[in-house]
Amino acid sequence: MTYKWLIDADIRGDRVVFTIYNEGTSVLEKRESQVAFRGYIAGRDPHLIATELESIEGVESTWIEKWRVPPYYEDYIDLVVFETSSYKLLLKILKLSSMRGLKVINKFPHPLIEALHRLKIKPLTILEDWRSGVPIVYDWIPSMADPDLNYIVIDVEHGYYTVKTRWEDLILESLEDILNYISSHYFHLGFTDQQIYLKLIELDSKSISRVSKWITGGAFHPSEYFEWSRLSYTPLSLMGNITIGRILSTIEALKARSRRLAIDTVGRREPWRTIEELIVNDRGGVVYRPKPGLYWSVCQIDFKSLYPNIIAKYNISGETIDKSSCKNPLIIPWTPHKVCLDERGVVPESIEELIKLKEIYEDLLKETGKSVFEYRRSAIKWILVASFGYLGYRNSLFGSVMAHEVVTATSREIMMKARMLAESLGYKVIHAIVDSVFIEGVQSIEDCEALLRRIEGETGFKAKVEAYYTWLYIPRDSTGLNGVSNRYYGLLSSGGEKVKGIMAVRRDTPLYIARAQIEALRKLFEAKTPSEMEVKIREAHSIINLYIEHLKNGLYDKRELIISRRISIRDSYKKPPSYIIESTPPYMLIYTSGKLAPYNSKRVEININKYKQLLEKARKELPTIEDINTTL
Repeated sequence: MTYKWLIDADIRGDRVVFTIYNEGTSVLEKRESQVAFRGYIAGRDPHLIATELESIEGVESTWIEKWRVPPYYEDYIDLVVFETSSYKLLLKILKLSSMRGLKVINKFPHPLIEALHRLKIKPLTILEDWRSGVPIVYDWIPSMADPDLNYIVIDVEHGYYTVKTRWEDLILESLEDILNYISSHYFHLGFTDQQIYLKLIELDSKSISRVSKWITGGAFHPSEYFEWSRLSYTPLSLMGNITIGRILSTIEALKARSRRLAIDTVGRREPWRTIEELIVNDRGGVVYRPKPGLYWSVCQIDFKSLYPNIIAKYNISGETIDKSSCKNPLIIPWTPHKVCLDERGVVPESIEELIKLKEIYEDLLKETGKSVFEYRRSAIKWILVASFGYLGYRNSLFGSVMAHEVVTATSREIMMKARMLAESLGYKVIHAIVDSVFIEGVQSIEDCEALLRRIEGETGFKAKVEAYYTWLYIPRDSTGLNGVSNRYYGLLSSGGEKVKGIMAVRRDTPLYIARAQIEALRKLFEAKTPSEMEVKIREAHSIINLYIEHLKNGLYDKRELIISRRISIRDSYKKPPSYIIESTPPYMLIYTSGKLAPYNSKRVEININKYKQLLEKARKELPTIEDINTTL
């Protein structure tokens, strides 16, 4: 059975144009519609404002509603609400209202998003019918598939352009290669970042028209974009330059809208506090500075979505922290702040729904093995990861620094309980970072799972065995004295490997350097005992030596020396690097005479010493014989 999908919505003049995908014909169809947009205005005399609005041609209806106002939503205000099908008129009225000293409320999210949410038109869902000129869509069920659109995703990695489509993955050398590829195909949707898209336009604006719709919010998989669009009612037309934080804020804003909680885009004012209070309370989460070295029989236990679950469990939101009029406060012993339980906070209500949906996708992934559920799970994971940081962000609509502090204080308490329990059982905690704890001396995966159950019981939060390592290595930092919290790798008891944060997995590492380190790691992963490790360490270092010799003898491909960087120049730079002036992002760079310069296939002067230094840097992330002696 084939379906018609509501793919996108876009404002064209005073009409909303819906894009429909017909699975039967594989054609994108356009259909115009009139959608009522709403504006919200506050003033001293709401009845007079309503009367004036009613007299404006194009305003279809006007009325007055009572809304609660931030920061704690204790007080009510009369808001004048008006509807118009003219987007231009909506913007004009709101602008003139501000000029007259009236206060425009609920300016976020975008009026089109608000309209789609109010009319229950969820993007990227199956079209049922048209009624009164407006699309009606079926209720979305998480187990449903995504539309089978032709797509292209373009990214940069290790100095090459990567291209992913429904049928193949490619690695291409230049933008010209990408344009040639696009010109020989047709795609319904294209996904990349704005920097790559602008370069493609500059080279050949005609060829890129072979992609019907470009989304320039980054090189994420289409199913991730589709999930964000459904969750936030944000059409693909508004996904250009989108951020995860904005998607989260939109979800929360729509939740607030349904409860008539007014949204003021002016940031929340925090109470004055002393330096001592900030030092004590605003300390962040748990991040160990681990001792570098080799560790054997290591159990890694991760709390499941720890910060989001803390937010949901304790009802933490900007409007629930230290609310003076609260009738049902929750006193949390490890923080000076109180949480109000009079009603569900906007943030925890939104986050709890996301946590449940993520668990549904995890179950569907286990049942079916279909990658679409992994992409959807990943899309929600990114939102949940952002939820904590955005809670304390200065422009957060529903957060506060105090809410942020309650979360971090609670996480510290949970991690302390986990560490103390593990140590009471005779184990050694070698590392902890945010929501992960690494425990040495756990002799089997069964013991690791038993420890997991004890930790869950002690803390009251769900966790999982993220990994059980035969051995784990934590590299040294640049001083050689300490480890780095987010860099480690090891051999799993299952025979697999896990690698985090080192040069081999960084996207800006030249392919030549990454390949050298990966080959060295493969040697290390052959070792299952300390005696085997000693042999493999020597072999791993020999591989680095071999790559250095190849550099000296010119046995390399110049393209494998490219360093790719995305970031553009910041205003704070007084003297930007020369490559920022000479080229545009994403930057494809190569070391020439002591500095990074834009890559040119005809350029011959390569600074070999710089790449030897990078290889030596990769070597420093490998264990040494002394590491074995230390662990023994």
